[in-house]
Amino acid sequence: MSDTESPTVRVRSIVAEILAMDPDGIDVTADLFDDYEADSLNLIEIVTRVEKHFQVVLPQSGLPQARTVTDLCDLLAREAV
Repeated sequence: MSDTESPTVRVRSIVAEILAMDPDGIDVTADLFDDYEADSLNLIEIVTRVEKHFQVVLPQSGLPQARTVTDLCDLLAREAV
C-alpha cells in the first residue's frame, strides 16, 4: 500500500478483503448489506481493520448508518479531525 493511497481506496480494499471480492468490483455507493450480502460480523471486522489502519476509534453510534464505503469514509473523516 502506498502512503499516498486515498482513504476511499484503502477502505474499499479492506471491504473487498473481508468480503472476498475484487476491490475493483466494490462500488463505493453500494449498500454493503443489500448489494454485497455483508452481515454484522463483516461490518465489525471492517471497522476493526479501518480503525487499526487509520489509528482512530469510530463511534459506535455512527456504525448503523455506515452501510457503504462512502459512509465509512465520511465517518472516518469526521473522527480523524
